[in-house]
This record gives sequence, structure tokens and C-alpha cells, in this order.
Amino acid sequence: MRFRSLLPGIRLAIGLTLSASLAEAQGTPPVSADSTIARLEQAPRVLPGDSAIRGHALGAGTRQYTLTAYRAMDEIPVGRLIDRTQVDTVNGRPVLLRVRRLARGTTELLDSTRTDLETLAPLEHRALQPTRRVALTFTGRRVRGTLTPQDLPPVPIDTVLPLLPFDSGNWDLLARSLPLAVGYAARFPVYDLDAGLHQYHIAVTGTATIDGEPAWVVTLTLARGRESVVWIGQQSREVLQVETMIGANVMLQQRKQQTTGGATANHRWGNSHKL
Repeated sequence: MRFRSLLPGIRLAIGLTLSASLAEAQGTPPVSADSTIARLEQAPRVLPGDSAIRGHALGAGTRQYTLTAYRAMDEIPVGRLIDRTQVDTVNGRPVLLRVRRLARGTTELLDSTRTDLETLAPLEHRALQPTRRVALTFTGRRVRGTLTPQDLPPVPIDTVLPLLPFDSGNWDLLARSLPLAVGYAARFPVYDLDAGLHQYHIAVTGTATIDGEPAWVVTLTLARGRESVVWIGQQSREVLQVETMIGANVMLQQRKQQTTGGATANHRWGNSHKL
């Protein structure tokens, strides 16, 4: 399998695009898919600044993830993701600075954002991809910036959205800051350059243990039939693992590397699904 063919799915890891398929988590049995979808349609909407958001639970630090593609019995190393965050103060408000770098051989994807830590409202988004560069600035509902395709002049962007959005690439920051519990669900508007303003859903479908840490099993839904499964540590509030189908029979796993000794079994829902 060529690395280039995996790029659309790999972009999940740095929040650029996402394609997914329903996955079954290990641990506490999740609720049924039908009841999950019905609940999501009735889930409360969360907007930037919602009282449920606990942005200060998002700490600074450096996280490393390995990305591995699974196809039938094949295990294919894809690359490594480094996710760095730090907290700064801008005009008296705390701002979360985030830089994610995905490298595999000579191919690299770079993504950086600035987010209001109290409201999780996006402020800036920069992306350097093999075929284009993106620079966006968010001011409330207004989004301005440029899209620069490779070897072409920049294309200006200036739009006013009907709702205050979250940055689609930082959906995990929101998920980590919400009051997760089995049965919890929420929907929230997100913006990205390719799809514009649209809606994501999250639902906590069960629990599991990843590398010794109890975790919430969260289904991230972009649309009916397009889902990823995310494991979020109950104590650390870190994303421990993400699994996404990036084709008819290929699953991409993003797994956090331990910073101390010890290891546990690899919780692949692919073990119970024929790829």
C-alpha cells in the first residue's frame, strides 16, 4: 500500500479532514447504534463559551502518537504525530497554542492553531500540506484568510457564519473539556475550509482501559454512517487512541505513546471486525 493513498485518512490525526466508519469499542458494552443516532438527534447543542466547557482542564505538554494502518492481517506503520500545546496570555485572556506535526519519511503535515482557552472559540488556524497552505483568522462568526494551492496565487477567504463555530480540527479539545459520562451526548457546529459550517456529534458509549488508564469510549459522528471511535482518559483527559476507517477495508489507528514503562494489549476494534 502506498503512503499517498492513506493521506486522506491520515489527516484525521491533525484535524484537517476526517472519514470514518462505525466501530465497536471494547470494555463496557456500548449502547446500540440506532439508539445512539436517535439520542444524537436530540442532544443539546454546545457553542463556544457554553457553561459546560472546562477549557482549563486542557493542560500544556507534548504528546506523541504512532499511526498504524491495518488491512486484514497486515499491519502497516504510517508515521508519527507530535502534538504540542502551551498556554499563553493575549490581551489578558488565556490562549491555547497548539502545533501538530505528522511525519513519515520525507512527507510532513504541519498544523497550528490558537484557541481561547475559556470558551474554546477559534482564533487562528494555519496548515501546511503537500499541495496547499491555509491561513485562517476567526473573529466571532467571521472567518478570513487565504488558501494557497501549490504553484498558484492565494485565494482570499472572507465569510460570515450564522453560528459561532468551533475549529473542526480541534474537536478533540472540546470533547476533552466536556462533562463526559456514559450516556452523555452533544452536538456542536464546526468550520473547516473544505466543508464550511457543519455539525459534529459526540456520544459516550462505554468505558475501556488503555495502558492501565480507565477511558471513556466516545463515538465522534460527522454524519450518519461516518464515525470514529475515540478513547479519552477519565483522569488525564488525554486522547489515548483514535480509530477510523479510511477505505473499504483499511483502518487507521492513532495511539498515544506511554511516557513511562509498562504496556497493555492493543485495543483494536478491528479485532472484532473483518477488514
